[in-house]
Amino acid sequence: MKKLFILLIIATVSRSLVQCEGALEESPESLLVKENFYQNEADAFAALTAVYGTFSSAGDYPTIYYMALLENRADYSNGRGSQAGISKYDVPLDNTTQSRVFNAYNDLYLGINRANAVIGNLPGIEAMSAPVKAQYIAEAKFLRAFFYMNLVKYWGGVPIRLEEFTSLDQIAAPRASAQEIWDLVINDLTEALPDLADSFPESESGRATVWAAKAALADAYLNTEDWANAKEMANDIIDNGPYTLVEVGQANDFMKIYGPDVVTHAEDIFSAHQTATNGNAIALYIHRANTGYSVGGYHAWLPAENSVIGTSWDTADLRRQFSIYTEYTDVNGVVQPLPDDSPMLFNKYRDPGATNGFQGRNNVPFYRLAEMYLIYAEASSEEAGGPDALATERLNIVRRRGYGLPLNSPSAEDYPEGMSATAFKDVVLKERAYELNLEMKRWNDLLRTGRAQQAIEATGKAWSDTSLLFPLPVDEINNNPALSPSDQNPGY
Repeated sequence: MKKLFILLIIATVSRSLVQCEGALEESPESLLVKENFYQNEADAFAALTAVYGTFSSAGDYPTIYYMALLENRADYSNGRGSQAGISKYDVPLDNTTQSRVFNAYNDLYLGINRANAVIGNLPGIEAMSAPVKAQYIAEAKFLRAFFYMNLVKYWGGVPIRLEEFTSLDQIAAPRASAQEIWDLVINDLTEALPDLADSFPESESGRATVWAAKAALADAYLNTEDWANAKEMANDIIDNGPYTLVEVGQANDFMKIYGPDVVTHAEDIFSAHQTATNGNAIALYIHRANTGYSVGGYHAWLPAENSVIGTSWDTADLRRQFSIYTEYTDVNGVVQPLPDDSPMLFNKYRDPGATNGFQGRNNVPFYRLAEMYLIYAEASSEEAGGPDALATERLNIVRRRGYGLPLNSPSAEDYPEGMSATAFKDVVLKERAYELNLEMKRWNDLLRTGRAQQAIEATGKAWSDTSLLFPLPVDEINNNPALSPSDQNPGY
């Protein structure tokens, strides 16, 4: 069974670190607890663990509803039931979806506040070695940057809060620009780099390393179109990092990456670690009941057959065979086709051995080595006005792995050298959809490249620019005196 890094924090410690949830209401009891906290290294580690605890279970960040928002917003998935409203683009989000957007926003600020508590309080702890203190602060800065990066990608500019929330006087915070948020993200990650650990033992996998920070920087630079730095960061991880691609020979070999019993793997740079006591409900939401892949099944995320993964994804690609299914074996051992109302289902996350549907043990990837190859390929081509041999080769390495082929030998599945910059960008984004489906990447890819409307309309749906950003929570607008209704995103 997996070892659990996201340790349980006693209630009094949690209260001392969670002070800006919801409408940013102050809890006097938490202030009393804090007076006796932050005394030694154990207290510091408990506080840091609470930041990681933001990656919690079931309906909280990043699963299930935050992930559902991003995946069912992508062109390749349609939400069903209460999630159907996520996949409509010509009208504002419905009330149910908006409430989930608001919860996701609050979860991200909860993580930011916890990180601010570590950054602000650890310098005053005397009974703690300086190097360990610096490392914990660096991890908190990485996490703060990671949470802000998720906010700016999908909400645009948001209020900047860099201190632990301890007083109602701190509620007022104006909406910063998106560029200011990206500058904050890059600054935090850059400051964290010198003090982060190079690696951790398996029992502590899931903690932020220097390589996780470089991967996040590659992501940030990609989003801000700083191609040179995105290329440099991705290249550093590929050439110098302790990671290798997990090789596969058949579709189920991808269970070495996504399986419920996997603690970590050779290409895992940063992920939310899930266990039987701190699990997720992804398998419950993507599968039908009685297919053998989950405990129950809502099949609430339906692959769009007329999308990039339905129309052009080669069935010989092992990633497709692993990630999508059209038939299953029933309890009697008989192969059954999926019914007409859901002829294709996602299959990347599966855990029939979970104790219940909300305790799936599959880790949730944030950054894998394969993505660094794809970032390098895209950034290198964008910087040079077209792909060179290395950019093409690194794209092909990921593609070859998808077909179970030797990674470093040319193959019949390779993309040719000499492609135009536009054609190369097209295939990189397609390979990202194949490689990173259900890893919360596709919607961001469509937004950052300006292709969201094109991709959505290609599936036959109507579009409005209201869909480009999620709405800010009503409570944020109403309770933050530095904001007004005019600060709300268009359409809300």
